[in-house]
Amino acid sequence: MNRVLSRIFSKKNNKPEVELGIVNENTPFAIREAYKALYTNVLYLNIESKCKKIAITSSFSGEAKTTMATNLAVTFALNSEDKRILIIDTDMRKPKVSKLFGIDKNSRGLSEYLAALDEEPNFIEVPEHKVTVLTSGASNVNPTKLIGSRRMEELLKSCEGRFDYVFIDTPPINVVTDAILLNGHVDGYIISTREDRSSVVELNDCLETLNRIGAEVYGVVLSSAKIKAGSMKYVRYGEH
Repeated sequence: MNRVLSRIFSKKNNKPEVELGIVNENTPFAIREAYKALYTNVLYLNIESKCKKIAITSSFSGEAKTTMATNLAVTFALNSEDKRILIIDTDMRKPKVSKLFGIDKNSRGLSEYLAALDEEPNFIEVPEHKVTVLTSGASNVNPTKLIGSRRMEELLKSCEGRFDYVFIDTPPINVVTDAILLNGHVDGYIISTREDRSSVVELNDCLETLNRIGAEVYGVVLSSAKIKAGSMKYVRYGEH
């Protein structure tokens, strides 16, 4: 890993931070373009797998990984109409994907499938955003054991014939071990960091953990980056 994949802007002129949610036509132009830049960088990663499986993680909580993972998946779906996109929420302790998509938090999902309570995973289609979602599920009993189970491996294998990209929102690396249990079953990791919240020491710890297990780290995404007042770089192209 030797690069920042993208900077996601959410502050301007020191005003309060914007709550991003899912990008749409009302999202500030700079933010939408930042996600498109991230989409382009990920699109051209050297991943040979037909179904590309990418885990999104962070060093600690509160570093915008779920927002980034969700918007990356949605941006892929909106800009690659021939691609089938799935987002999986494996953060069973603090699940947020269902809230972002307006899905009932008590919906059956990943945990029920991994615990063999459901024979098939409850994939939920979200036509508005052209993505498929597998929420964390309603249970958070022993998530580490569930993520490290054979059924998790089988789930990701089964996605290969159904989806082109699988984006996996994982718990923070420096907090619990869940994310690293996916190594070997995903193509690689993207790390989410956040300006004024993440530290270099914490990020280095996260990278060292992933390097120690031989994981592929594609890069880092910096969220909540500040836009300098008066900068013409971030105005809508063609406007003066």
